[in-house]
Order: sequence, then structure tokens, then C-alpha cells
Amino acid sequence: MRSYEVAAETITVLVAATVAGLALALPIDFGWTSQTSALQLNLLAYSLPRAVAAGVLIAMIVAVLITTLGSPGAAWTTTVGGLVVLLANHVIGHAGKPNSSLSTMNFIDSLAGGVILGALGAAVLHRRLPAFAWTLGILISLLLGAVNPVPRVGGGIDETITAHWRATEMPPAWMIVLALAMAGFGLAANRKRPVAERLTAELPLAPILAGVVLVLVTLASAEWLARHGDTVAGICLAVVTAVGTAIVAAMLLPGRDGEIALLAVALSAVGSATVAAELPAWSIPLLVSVTAFGMWAGSRLGSPVVCLVATGALGIATALTADSERAWVIVGSAATVSWLIGYGLLSVRPRYVPSRVLGTMVIFVPSAVLGMRDYVSRGHDAMPAPDHGFMCTVGSGSTASPGWTSALVVGGCLVGLFLLRRSRPLPAVEPDSPESPTESAASE
Repeated sequence: MRSYEVAAETITVLVAATVAGLALALPIDFGWTSQTSALQLNLLAYSLPRAVAAGVLIAMIVAVLITTLGSPGAAWTTTVGGLVVLLANHVIGHAGKPNSSLSTMNFIDSLAGGVILGALGAAVLHRRLPAFAWTLGILISLLLGAVNPVPRVGGGIDETITAHWRATEMPPAWMIVLALAMAGFGLAANRKRPVAERLTAELPLAPILAGVVLVLVTLASAEWLARHGDTVAGICLAVVTAVGTAIVAAMLLPGRDGEIALLAVALSAVGSATVAAELPAWSIPLLVSVTAFGMWAGSRLGSPVVCLVATGALGIATALTADSERAWVIVGSAATVSWLIGYGLLSVRPRYVPSRVLGTMVIFVPSAVLGMRDYVSRGHDAMPAPDHGFMCTVGSGSTASPGWTSALVVGGCLVGLFLLRRSRPLPAVEPDSPESPTESAASE
């Protein structure tokens, strides 16, 4: 491809990935959302983590299917189709009424976002600059989502939710239209490109199984700790389950591709404990720059072991400074997490495209640490006696618990990384034998 074609494709992927990430991660929102009933908003908040998990699974399945086909035209056609569904959902939603089902429209939004990200990943992750843009677009959407408070993972019905609901309308309609137009040009440029691999009827099920296990168990752990985060046994069970699932998923992925899944679980845990519930808007450009720098560093001097050790140290530091409200601590911690996520995701080089799709998008799924942090901040409700109808909120433990829990998760993922490398050593390379073109392409 010519340089201007690569630049145009990179910008297209960046915009489309950002739009899809916002649609996947944030609750759907319109101007009339705050006027709807508390029941509708609570259903939206309750179903949001499951909608995100469904979108991540769809992204994984789409990436596997399109990678198996090996058709760039099919990848871009699917991307355009997902953007059309996303735009139609928002147009219908804007014309809707306050009694419309927000949870249903949010599921459609998340599924469309997952389709777009999975198809885009299959289309561009084998080329360096567009792959960089795909990852950066996803991380930008997560940072933009951190500006707005996200509904809680667990808890009962909040009757006051309509009073403090903020209208965000993310992603905005104009951004979806822009992404659709740019993806249309991408489809026109790639529709006649030859199929990269011979068509096959064999569908690799191991990566799909790895995604199903990792996403569903991660979500279940988050929902469990969001309701039962006050016992040591419950915390240990959730941590062991999360780490064990990450190791199983890593073993199911081909070769050493599972390293990215272990890194993603560890980074997600520490990020859930470290990043403030609501970041100031002025910090987003800074965090995006730090993330991009971390990605650049990871692509040049990446080391998964170094990343996990630094992530564990950050988790411990988060636990020690859990009660600090200083702005430099909050923004500095978020910047450190942003750099580590960018560094970690680019420090591993999976050979199979869906492995990178799964490892990157697991960060969207609420982790067990996020569920625990939600429990700690919310407390739990208790009735003093069956004949009393009022509820009282009871404190639920130390604010440092999420930080220590995230450090335990990182430690487990580090053990899993060594187990993966021990069970799958790299093949010995003879120094005198020239590297074949196939091996060279795979290593890139």
C-alpha cells in the first residue's frame, strides 16, 4: 500500500475504533434519558456489564470468523454493517419516548460495537500502523468513558438515579456518521484485495472457548464481589477464580499468545483499583498522550515480565494511598496505569489476530476488583428486623482492599506467565540458518 493509503486507513481505524469502543463501554444515552422512569435506568445500569461482556464475545467470534475467511472485503463490509446498525439504533433512540426500553437499545449498541471492533481487528491487526490505531482507539474510548461516571456493577434499585443521571450522548451521532463515511471509503479501497488465506471450513474453536470462559467468569467474579465483598473467603474465591480462568484461557490460545490475556487481566485489575471513578476532562489529552507513548515503548522495548512487576507495584502503591484525595495522586495514578496498559498490550506480539482482539477487549469487561471497589464505596444494605421496612447502609471494609486484591491478581498472572512459558518454550533457532520469509512475517 502507498503511504497516503496507509495514513488514510490508520485515521479511519482510529475513528471507527473509538466510536465502537464508546458504544460498547458506555450506557446508551439520549436527551430524554433522565426523564424516563427509575426502573428503566436501573435496568440499564444492571444490564450494562452483561451487555459489555456480550459485545466482547461477539468481537471475538467475528474476529475468528473473518480471520478464517481471510477476506479484507468481508472485514470492511462487516465494519460498515456494524456502523449502519449503530447509527440506526441512535437515530431510532433519539426519536424515541421516555418509556422506550433503554436496556434493549444498549444491548444493540454494545453488540454493534463488538462487531465493528472484531471486524476491524481482523482487517488491520497484521499491519503495524493501523494495528496501533486500533489499540489506541479502544484505549481512547475507555479514557473518555472515565470522564463520565459509569453505573455500578451491583446493588439494589436506586430510586434517586433519575436525579443524578448525566446525559452524555456518547458516541455522538456526528461521530458515528463520520466513522461510517470513512469506513465506506475503506471498503471501497479494500473490496478487491485478494483473500489472504485459502478458504477453509475448519473453524478454530479453542480461541472462542478461551474468550467465553475468560469473559463470563470475569463478569461473574465482578458481580459476586459487588454483592459479597465483605468476606475474606469471598475475596479469595473471586481472586483464585479470576486468575485460574486467565491461566486456562492463556493455555487455550495458540503458542504464547496467551500472554496478552494474562497481561490484560492483571492490568484490568490494577486499573479498576487505581483509576478514579470520575476523571477531570482536562486530563484526557494528557492520558491519551501517555498511553500512546506507552504503546510506542512497548513496541520497541516490551517485556511482559517487567510490565507485570510494575503493575503489581502500582497495585501495592494504590493500596497504600487509597485514602488520598490529592489531585496529583489521582491524575498521576491514572497516567501510570495508562502508560502501563499501552506498554503491556504492545509488549506482546500474538501470531493469531483473534488472540490480540480477545486480550485487548478483556479490558472492557468489569473485573473482580471493580466489583469489590463498587462494594466498598457503596456499602451493603441491611434490615435490622423483618418487621421494619427501612434500610440502613453498613460500612463494608477498608478502601485499601481493592488495591491489595489487585496486587494478588497480578501475582497470580505472573505465576501463570511463567507456567505458560515453561509449558511452551520457544523453538531453538540455529544461528547459521537464515530465517525463512514465513517465519519473518509471523514474527512481525
